[in-house]
Amino acid sequence: MKLRIAHRWLALPAIVLAAGSVFAGPPQAVTECGTVITEPGKYVLVNDLFDCPMLGVLIHASDVTLDLKGHTISCADNGERSGGVVTALIDEEPWFIPVANVEIRNGGVTGCADGVLLAAAQDSKILKISSWENRVWDDPDTSDVESMSGTGITVWYSQNNVIMHNHTYGNEALGIGSWESSGNLFKHNTSSFNGGGWYGSGIDLTGETNSRLLCNRVHGNVDGILMAPSLDSGEESNGNLLRGNLITGNDISGIAMMGFAWDGWFWLDIPADNTVRSNIVEGNGWFNFLEFYYDLVTDDLLPHPEDTCMNTWKKNQFGPAVFGPEGCFGVPVVLDEDDVCALDDD
Repeated sequence: MKLRIAHRWLALPAIVLAAGSVFAGPPQAVTECGTVITEPGKYVLVNDLFDCPMLGVLIHASDVTLDLKGHTISCADNGERSGGVVTALIDEEPWFIPVANVEIRNGGVTGCADGVLLAAAQDSKILKISSWENRVWDDPDTSDVESMSGTGITVWYSQNNVIMHNHTYGNEALGIGSWESSGNLFKHNTSSFNGGGWYGSGIDLTGETNSRLLCNRVHGNVDGILMAPSLDSGEESNGNLLRGNLITGNDISGIAMMGFAWDGWFWLDIPADNTVRSNIVEGNGWFNFLEFYYDLVTDDLLPHPEDTCMNTWKKNQFGPAVFGPEGCFGVPVVLDEDDVCALDDD
């Protein structure tokens, strides 16, 4: 567990324009890397896209459905790769072109900086996507090594989206990452073997509010589910519900609520007013549950200075290794498939 890596984006130039409204007609075919969708409608990927030099598909319109039809988008191993499927352009002001009611489904993305990125999106969906082995992109313009994500599915400055029935695995940093977003539903996803060394999570929520994490399977990552405030803005991660998840065999932690300290000074608060209920959290390397401050200078794990429990932990099945205020996490119970929807087949 270590300081999270900054997330930044470069300009994404338009390569191929997929234009013309297709709402009333048959789906329009997407055939090339760098396709830019600028009109509402239904689009289908009709072939794999190999070694895309910058991006696979860029969506600049609302009311778009992109069906990958089981095909895979891969990015080239170069210093310019960005995302497999992206819903934002960051260039000149305005920094975002916001979209709504976008659906991306049924396919795979690999080898990009972000597999799928929802940025400035609302009321949108990512469904049945496999996103694997997306790689950290080191910024050549900085003197230090600053990562460009390496995340399977990224949600960024977005609201009221559904991330469901996806599989993220083997990504260099995060399986699913959400930054400064709210009202999202993350349900029935499997996120496994993401991250490496001291950094990486199955699901990472930074500055996330009023979202729901339900029925997810999170296994074999550096951290399982990690929540924290944003180091960039100070936005807190509050008011979220974590219920019915199966979180096992992660290297460091199962569910962690992390604030930040600076050389002993308590700087950004531990996430608060979140509800953690009816989860199975066992067999994680150091701790199954944590509420703590991470000191960015000393690397120490610090308890709340007033020994205050900041979140509600109820009816969870968990192992004995925990770090936090006395009695904060309650008493372990035994749960089954009626309690834990991650055990369902659907």
